[in-house]
Amino acid sequence: MLARAAIVLTLVLISHLPLGQASAQDVDRIAAVVNDEIISLRDLDARMKLAITVSGLPDNIENRRRAVPQVLRKMIDERLQSQEAARLKVGVGAEEVMRGLANIENQNRMPPGSLLPSLVKAGVDPDAVKDQVKADIIWVKLIMRSLQPTIRVGEDEITERIENIRQQFGQPEFMLAEIFLPVESPRQEEESRRLGERLIEQLRAGAPFQALARQFSQSGSAANGGVLGWMAPSALDDDVRDVAMRLDKGQVSTLVRTGSGYAILAMIDKRVAGQTTTSDPKFSLAQVFFPVPAGAPPIQQLAAKAAELTASIKSCREMEDMGRKLNSERSGVREGLTLSVLPPAMRPVVSALPINKVSAPMNIGDALLVVMVCAREEGATEGGLPTREAMKHIIEDERLDMMSRRYLRDLRRAAFIDFRL
Repeated sequence: MLARAAIVLTLVLISHLPLGQASAQDVDRIAAVVNDEIISLRDLDARMKLAITVSGLPDNIENRRRAVPQVLRKMIDERLQSQEAARLKVGVGAEEVMRGLANIENQNRMPPGSLLPSLVKAGVDPDAVKDQVKADIIWVKLIMRSLQPTIRVGEDEITERIENIRQQFGQPEFMLAEIFLPVESPRQEEESRRLGERLIEQLRAGAPFQALARQFSQSGSAANGGVLGWMAPSALDDDVRDVAMRLDKGQVSTLVRTGSGYAILAMIDKRVAGQTTTSDPKFSLAQVFFPVPAGAPPIQQLAAKAAELTASIKSCREMEDMGRKLNSERSGVREGLTLSVLPPAMRPVVSALPINKVSAPMNIGDALLVVMVCAREEGATEGGLPTREAMKHIIEDERLDMMSRRYLRDLRRAAFIDFRL
């Protein structure tokens, strides 16, 4: 059914023409129906503009022709996920969406608050960006509520997995990211292959891997920019293991045909198991931005006022409340951070900051920034072995990923999906 996505090409390409050549009636036509919900050509064109912009692809008819089946397929999955979330009364608030945008900025090492303005400047509808982030958050919340409680990890299993890691000491480990393009029909074979080749061209020209993964990858890792985490060669499928083994740090693979589609791999980092004593700890960080407008009092006075306002704060929830009072969209909690992704000037402050203690105000140019560490998660103990708690989370994440793929597959099979063109 999804192979019929090619039908929408004509009208999507029409919407790419200059204003006046494509009528409002054209772009308001229905591209697809997902159960009782429609995806219009206007919706599809807005998402196409987002995908093309963040991937760095030239916005032309040929690139749209190659990308539209994948983009439409992703939009259909998002509608199925949001419908299931509505059925189970799982919602997402505006604050959660803003935190999601902040996490994307973190993944791409962008200044806080810069993502939406940069995309709007490029002609992207900000609602298309927020809708995609909202869909990602909804799916995570849905599987955490529906699937997480069913997972049980035994102590024997944790012990066995840690012992397996101990036995692999001296062997290579990879920090990998992927872009996965499925092939579910003969027609989709050519579509996915051509899009994959074009994405590789853009990656080699400097396009950010994580941005392309978020827009085009059809795997569960897409919302995380395609990052799979540390993996031993034995954990990789046979069709990608040899490719990964040949990659150096920072390299991107050629297009790899797997049993279910095409994959592009990126080697983020390499290490030898057992040689590291600790991993880069992850933490969540609450931040409040105090704007410094033109003509403001001296920065020392503003810093003293910011310190006074935050001195009594004892929790990250209070930090979030302060951000709301300031109507600061840049304020909020950023999760899954490591020191390496923070600006150099912030690293010593954050690394020395006790949990639930506010920092002194930091001058970042257009604002004063106050931060609080909400939680830290050490990834390894001495000898390079993960803690039992960390290993438990690893096993849970693996099972959640497998179960969530089955969940989405079942939603697709039960859905009514049709095209109305």
